[in-house]
Amino acid sequence: MINTIIARVSGASRYEFDGRKGGKLSVINEVDADNDDQVGMQCSDMSADFSIVEQIRNAGVELPCNLELDIELRMVRAGQNRQQTTSMHVIAVRRPKGTGHSSAAPSAKAEAPKA
Repeated sequence: MINTIIARVSGASRYEFDGRKGGKLSVINEVDADNDDQVGMQCSDMSADFSIVEQIRNAGVELPCNLELDIELRMVRAGQNRQQTTSMHVIAVRRPKGTGHSSAAPSAKAEAPKA
């Protein structure tokens, strides 16, 4: 099943090694203001298709910015004891629908008109 989310993307990379191809998408989030144990930004990585770097280039955006991501939830085995866990894998990326620009929400400070 494919889900669509909006995420603040900070970077992407891809690899090709021994005939295997893949990629990685890095996202950032502000931490919960009510959580006294965190401050600043939270960084996460998601696996991605090899084509994700070209999709971002073709979207004509400057990172970091908000992007609409199509993701698959995948069951993967992790750790020495091979427990299953859920992983998000990005299969497509594009500018968010219904916006003229893919940057973050407008700043609280409005730019003063030039005289």
